[in-house]
Amino acid sequence: MTDTRQRTDSDTVRAQGPEAITEIAGLLKDIDICMFATRGEDGELHARPMSNNREVEWDGDSWFFAPADGRLVAELERDPAAVTTYRGEDRFAFVALSGRAEVIDDQDKKRELWLEELKRWFPNGPDDPNVALIRVDASAAQWWTDRGDGIADLD
Repeated sequence: MTDTRQRTDSDTVRAQGPEAITEIAGLLKDIDICMFATRGEDGELHARPMSNNREVEWDGDSWFFAPADGRLVAELERDPAAVTTYRGEDRFAFVALSGRAEVIDDQDKKRELWLEELKRWFPNGPDDPNVALIRVDASAAQWWTDRGDGIADLD
């Protein structure tokens, strides 16, 4: 097996495929909150804090719950491009993921990913029709840590 990591002039590690997924998953496993950015109707970028549901093992897709009648879902229906950014609380670790987001209409998946703490925002639980499940399929990633920086094409 060949090593797909290469150092560039700027000491950035380039990674592809499974190696990048493993690296990023290791960084994200302890980070719960991210900033989720979308393009608004006004053409401006809008960001909001969202729970990353760190109990889900990251495999290239990130999952979020949002109000189905809210601005986030409306923005994604107009333009599915999305960026999520993460910051480690207890260490120097930052991750930026860009990709496409989609509202997923799958009641079983909603129940599978549901956490009781979400009742704070969605008191009627995952079966409430106003609970939307969003999947962000990352196509590119960048990260910065005390061990070095990285960049990956995930497509």
